[in-house]
Amino acid sequence: MSLYLFSTMILSLIFLLVFNSWWTASAPFATHLTGMLIAGSTLLSLLLMAALVPVLTRQRLGKIQSRLHAPNWEMEVSSRLSAPAAVIEGHTVTFANKAFLNDLGMAGMSDQIVGMPLTNVVYPGDHKLLAALLANLDEPAKEDTTLRLLCVDGTILPAKLSLSPISGSSMSDRLLLQFSLISSSPTTGISFNEQFNYHLLINRLEEVVFQLQRGNRIAFLNPSWETLLEYTPEESLGKSFITFVHPEDQPLIIARLDSISKGKRQRCNEQIRLIRRNGESCWVEIRAKSSSTMQNEGASVVGTITDINEARQVEASLKSNRHSLSSLLNNVPCMIYRRKADAGLNFEFVSDGCVDITGYGAHELISDHSLTFKKLLHPQDRPTWESAHEKLMQQQQLQAVYRLYSRNGTYQWVWEHGTGIYASTGELLAVEGFIAILDRESDATIGADILSQLQQQISHQE
Repeated sequence: MSLYLFSTMILSLIFLLVFNSWWTASAPFATHLTGMLIAGSTLLSLLLMAALVPVLTRQRLGKIQSRLHAPNWEMEVSSRLSAPAAVIEGHTVTFANKAFLNDLGMAGMSDQIVGMPLTNVVYPGDHKLLAALLANLDEPAKEDTTLRLLCVDGTILPAKLSLSPISGSSMSDRLLLQFSLISSSPTTGISFNEQFNYHLLINRLEEVVFQLQRGNRIAFLNPSWETLLEYTPEESLGKSFITFVHPEDQPLIIARLDSISKGKRQRCNEQIRLIRRNGESCWVEIRAKSSSTMQNEGASVVGTITDINEARQVEASLKSNRHSLSSLLNNVPCMIYRRKADAGLNFEFVSDGCVDITGYGAHELISDHSLTFKKLLHPQDRPTWESAHEKLMQQQQLQAVYRLYSRNGTYQWVWEHGTGIYASTGELLAVEGFIAILDRESDATIGADILSQLQQQISHQE
């Protein structure tokens, strides 16, 4: 309304000034009458504005006051805030905006906050501090108070908390609560990267940390590079990483690194050999990946190099020992075995000497479960062997002379010596030993005498 009156007044003044430039004494009466009406309307507009402006101002203030005292005004205000905010009445939360819920990990869980005490989201050790803050709202404003808030998962968040009265100053009135989280690092005004010396961490790693640019050129190396290859990082920067790789392993690592730098693969894990300054080779495990997070995007290659030379030497030594042991067992003129203590007495391991005794290969005796030891045992000698096998149950050694069938249908006399493998409860788990061919296959008596002599020799040695 005031804008309408103001516009009318301005237009009337403009028209009056323009009309006054046309005013002459000889003008018709209608022109004079029009000028008087315009002047009168301008004066009337001024009087109306002078009379209505105070009334309109009071009405506007009344609307603002009524809006301020509306029951949901503070909720509307706090919901529009981007910072975490809540409305509390006394010690009870009556409203919490989305930012408040999100920071406490309670998005969509307003029912667990609204209507509940504010102390539910404050660390128990700070309850006294919160009570003092609520009791001293009438005092002059001080710096924001630091409190520890509880998240839904139990974690603690230090935060700057402020309380502002919404209407009145008594404790029963509603308050607007706002907080801002504090970083767990010391508030020294120093950025995180300056506080956390990640260069020191990388330089202390035993693994080599590297970065390769286009063409596999070395862009970064930590000091462990010198420990590994005796080249300093400074003299290696800018050189191709491939020049430090053993010639036999270069095609493999070139293919892997090029595919990563071109975005065809994201990572690789290979064991290769590097060449030290003294010309010796050492085994390393290289783990490399692209510095880009997008597929099919060219980028630099970053990764680590771990020294596994000692582990490879131990592995080679064990492999050599296993080969030597296998050769030794296979050249012994007898059948060395490990047999399960199950119903079929199936073999778990047999040496190559089994071919001379049974005519079957080691893989046949192990993998073919139908070809059990009991099937190879001569039927007439089963009582003798079972009697000797009973000694294993008494944790004694097995010694027996009996006949075994061969693949060609014949049989031959053999002598077996075995030792039991037992569980902590005394249960027989397996039998380990050897089976040797007797010189005179047809003479069981001689075989028994040989067994007796061997037993005497063993007991004498014991």
